[in-house]
Amino acid sequence: MNQLFKWVLPLIFAGLTTVAVWAQGDGPYYLSLKQELLYTLGGASTTFLGNYLRTKTPELTRADLELEGINFIDRIATQFSSEQADRLSDKTLVASVGLPLLLLAGQDSRRDFVKISILFGETMLINQGLTDMIKSIALRPRPYVFDENLPPSTILRSNDRASFLSGHTSGSAAASFFFARVFTDYYPDSKLKPYVWGLAFAMPALTGYLRIRGGQHYPTDVVAGYALGASIGYFLPKLHWKDRRQNRMTMMPTGNGFYLNVKL
Repeated sequence: MNQLFKWVLPLIFAGLTTVAVWAQGDGPYYLSLKQELLYTLGGASTTFLGNYLRTKTPELTRADLELEGINFIDRIATQFSSEQADRLSDKTLVASVGLPLLLLAGQDSRRDFVKISILFGETMLINQGLTDMIKSIALRPRPYVFDENLPPSTILRSNDRASFLSGHTSGSAAASFFFARVFTDYYPDSKLKPYVWGLAFAMPALTGYLRIRGGQHYPTDVVAGYALGASIGYFLPKLHWKDRRQNRMTMMPTGNGFYLNVKL
């Protein structure tokens, strides 16, 4: 997922240079230079901090861990180690991230695709930043390290202790729910909405299942990743609604992550 930022950051900043002078158009979203810079820089700084903390992860050996420390629900994941499932989860993640490209098929969303691309970049940045921060704090060992064939002297490095929460699942959920939310906002009367939302729910669920089968994550890692990504993918577009002042919903980056305030 971190390779994503090789194109996400340039994409966002290229778009932001036009926001101040670009007509907002008739679409459902409104962008402001100040707000988008806050979201972008907040997401990027959280990501970089999370990655930095992960480089400081202290090393452990396999012998330092005990299977008894894993709850009975998650323990099932230690029985799986499918390389095929692991590879397939990479593909379902890429497919999920590509879903917003389908918005090019509609005239209204195609006309606003630069604006949508900026929102999508912010969504993925914020999701990745929070995911990396949580991973760097939790330091949960992945299921595969409990393989009986793994020597007790095996040194566990940063990625071996990045199980909670599932980044593949959170990334897939963020992209999928973003796609469904934006599609719904542009085409509220479309008969395709049930299929779009069905796809949005299914893609991260499949990705999470494959991560468990691949021995990369526990069920609770996947559930947490799904919840995080889906929340960000769903709510970030709503925060940019033109009538958001009436909804009085705000989200701002803070030193510990992001602050969400909803006034009913």
